[in-house]
Amino acid sequence: MNILLITGGISSERSVSLISAKEVKKALEENKHKVKMFDIKHGTDEMVKLIKNCDLVFPVLHGEEGEGGDLQKLLQKSGKLYIGGDPEGLKVGWYKIPFKQFCDKNNVPSAPWKEVNTIDEVIKFGLPCVVKSTNGGSSKEVAILKTNADLKQKMFLDLFKLNQPLYAEKFLPGIEITVGILGNKALPVVEIVPPEGSWFDFKNKYSGETKEIVNTPNLTPKIKKQVQEIALKIHKDLNLGPYSRIDFIVSDLPSHISGGEAKPYVLEVNIIPGMTPNSLFPKAALGAGYTFPQLIQKLIKLAIQNTKNQ
Repeated sequence: MNILLITGGISSERSVSLISAKEVKKALEENKHKVKMFDIKHGTDEMVKLIKNCDLVFPVLHGEEGEGGDLQKLLQKSGKLYIGGDPEGLKVGWYKIPFKQFCDKNNVPSAPWKEVNTIDEVIKFGLPCVVKSTNGGSSKEVAILKTNADLKQKMFLDLFKLNQPLYAEKFLPGIEITVGILGNKALPVVEIVPPEGSWFDFKNKYSGETKEIVNTPNLTPKIKKQVQEIALKIHKDLNLGPYSRIDFIVSDLPSHISGGEAKPYVLEVNIIPGMTPNSLFPKAALGAGYTFPQLIQKLIKLAIQNTKNQ
């Protein structure tokens, strides 16, 4: 097939997008496809011209440009086959405040939250908490506040300069995990273990120092099945297409050890999961038996199959 790979852009995740696209291009060429890469920073008008001469469009574009639904709306309008889901579902999954509202409406377990406009409103919400931008990505527009001293941290203060809706949610300690969805199947649960004393921020996502434990032994089979079911339900309800990745925190672990019940809470949706050598989705797929070239080819097959079923 002649495949147009869309990447780059101007978001805070540009560098990750370019690395992911390079890996995907290599895999596509191994599968004997002809690939043209296009950096969307050159504009959608130029992209539309290129779309006419391709068989399939493969967005490997992180951030709002790739995951906010507008790109998919344009691709849908073009009538071309593309890797991705329903634009409206993507919009709900990408913008974090609408996603929190989706969780509340559909009884999906997530941390208590509230939209905030000022530092005083964050204080009123209560610490410890996490403050996020509605359209942040790759843990760059996030601040964890555990004590009053954290209210002075630069990352937190910078959030109020973004001119974007913000919200606070209760900080839940526990085991961070992620569940990839490929087609209509959940991949093995992956536990995320950042370096001691830190969290899974942008640096730790791509430094190679974070441990990813595929099919983690630190959770019961019951919990693993539960998070896979929740992730699959979110994926289907939002019609996210061939793939997605849903992040969770499994909290109340001390009571779990003493015979209580651990509880999973959804953190966020990854509409276009990373495809770098350090990315979680390919590692989960490998745990299910897919090499990287096989995973990329599977996504193409699922996109074709989805078009035939419509």
